[in-house]
Amino acid sequence: MGVYTCTVSCRMTEEDRQLLDQRAESLELANSEAIRALLRLPIADPDNLAAIDEGSRVVVIDAKTMGRINRELVRWGRHYNQAVRALNTIAMFARNKGGIDPQVAKEQLNKAASELELVQGSVEEIKDMVQAVHKSERFWR
Repeated sequence: MGVYTCTVSCRMTEEDRQLLDQRAESLELANSEAIRALLRLPIADPDNLAAIDEGSRVVVIDAKTMGRINRELVRWGRHYNQAVRALNTIAMFARNKGGIDPQVAKEQLNKAASELELVQGSVEEIKDMVQAVHKSERFWR
């Protein structure tokens, strides 16, 4: 780091000062180091993302939203697993039994299609959540 020659003074509430003290202490930083770290976060106007380096954009996602995304991804994995199991049932009959009853094949294909439709619904829900975070001006202004 360079030599710090400039001083900045700002007014804040007692609550903000306590928060600054707590967060700086938890990171084992001086208050001035914590403030400098915040200033160096790569945040830019969403209409001018070229102003920051590729891949350096920082977005904060709250724990509730992250939990919802995680639950959707877990559901997504379960539905994919069920779809693949249905398709594997068809493949097993075709390989080991010398063929498959058209009715069983139809049932298994319908089950796979149904599970994959549920996955697509989850994909859309996750996409909507991520877009809501992306469009939130709270992180930019």
